[in-house]
Amino acid sequence: MQLIDFLQSTGFNRLRTQMGAQDLGHFELFDASCQLTLSERESLAQSGLAISAQDLKVLKDKTLAFKNSRVWLKSPSHYHLAYCQDAQELRHHSSILDVGTAVLPAQKDGGVCLACLALLQYQGVDSRRLRRPEYCDQVGKDFSLQEFGRHYPFYPVS
Repeated sequence: MQLIDFLQSTGFNRLRTQMGAQDLGHFELFDASCQLTLSERESLAQSGLAISAQDLKVLKDKTLAFKNSRVWLKSPSHYHLAYCQDAQELRHHSSILDVGTAVLPAQKDGGVCLACLALLQYQGVDSRRLRRPEYCDQVGKDFSLQEFGRHYPFYPVS
């Protein structure tokens, strides 16, 4: 079966003229089950979003994702950026998870999870260096979500 060239079709061109469409449009397939809606993107970027634990994905690079966006995962004491042991436990023992892409809000006990940074080998942090707290603590204190996003873009994830 061969499709007709719609640009050469008199009937379609007449209809386009009657509709007042000057430019040719484009179509983009959108599937809300695997792509973020506008309201979800806004919520993630502002205050975060509560999602079902089964909706949290682990990407090949071990970062965490919700639909087509990388996210951080909030735990009582840290923010997780990768699928470390604590993030695994949260995912398996909680039904609802708090995720986001916005700047990390202040956390009373700690900021970003150093085990996540070691798993990603972010800025030279690895399991050996976790034993040297002076280096890892400094990386944790200096951590910038914006800088992290340069290495691991949040949206869109392909």
